[in-house]
Amino acid sequence: MIKKILIIAGILLVGIASFSLLNKALEVDSSIANKEEQEPLITKEVELLKKVKEKLAEKYVIDIKTISKKELLIQVVGDEKYFNTVKKDMESIAKTVINTSTLKDYTVVFERWDLFKMPEEFKKEQKEILHLGKTIMEGLKGYDVIGNIGTHYQKSITIHTSIKSSDKDAQKLAMEIEETVNEVLHSKELNSVSHIDSYEIKILNVKGKVVN
Repeated sequence: MIKKILIIAGILLVGIASFSLLNKALEVDSSIANKEEQEPLITKEVELLKKVKEKLAEKYVIDIKTISKKELLIQVVGDEKYFNTVKKDMESIAKTVINTSTLKDYTVVFERWDLFKMPEEFKKEQKEILHLGKTIMEGLKGYDVIGNIGTHYQKSITIHTSIKSSDKDAQKLAMEIEETVNEVLHSKELNSVSHIDSYEIKILNVKGKVVN
């Protein structure tokens, strides 16, 4: 009788152990599956943030990230007056990009950065961008169609203009502006700017379309 009880107990223990191992295996599989499901979402968010940042960088010096409270944080470099002036336009641009994305329900919030309190590497990069933009703006002062100038560090320079696509000389004027920018880039005033030849020049018309 005792032997029979021990056999039954042994069978039950084996059954419990098997169930436990099976359960752990299912948990591992579930964890892997969840990880595989989450990774594309993470990648998608990073891509969206990159897209928003690139769009804003056409006009502004910023950084961007998401925070846990379903907020899209835009960090703006500039003084208080500038900060308050550009927030509305930045919010409009950001919302246009995320409107149909997984971030569409995120609230756009802002934080002002004081350039002089930033890490040295960041300060160096932003000072170079500001110097570049100021020098180009000075070089283009003879054109009355120039709007904002945006710089994506070591990648592109975007010149916003009031050129209309209906203007018969629209492309000719855009090419002329591009040539002037090229001359400015290779002038002695910008000798200190690194990787100057890596910048792509984009001239946008009044509707934001590249015309050069």
